[in-house]
Amino acid sequence: MESSNGKAPPASNAGASLIEVLVALSILSLGLAGLSAMQLATLEYLRSVVHQSRASLHGGDMAETLRGKISNGESAADAVTQWREALDADLPAGRAEVCVDSTPRDGAADMPSCDGVGAVWAIKIWWDDDRDGHPERMQLTVLRP
Repeated sequence: MESSNGKAPPASNAGASLIEVLVALSILSLGLAGLSAMQLATLEYLRSVVHQSRASLHGGDMAETLRGKISNGESAADAVTQWREALDADLPAGRAEVCVDSTPRDGAADMPSCDGVGAVWAIKIWWDDDRDGHPERMQLTVLRP
């Protein structure tokens, strides 16, 4: 291409080279990969929050059921069994324990550590939050009748 004076334009005005385009595309692809990783992490956190909310709702539901049964002098055994079935269907590897416990914040899914001492009812719920098959997250609801 010639300019108006009949000479070829300088090489610096000739446009981007192939290497410059490849570098720009590489930087763009790294940015998009980072964006995808951030989106996946957000989805994992959202799943965890959904499970936490479900566990909290289940704990509150059992607390209200217990409060009603205790105030009427009824046994809550059947209600606890039905509640555990619903919890198991709603949370991954969901396990629960409803017991009288003077130290409600202790225990694990395979060993809930209920001592039967005091007047505090502990509703302990565990579920698998990291998809390894073992429940490790705990939601605790305490009922003081």
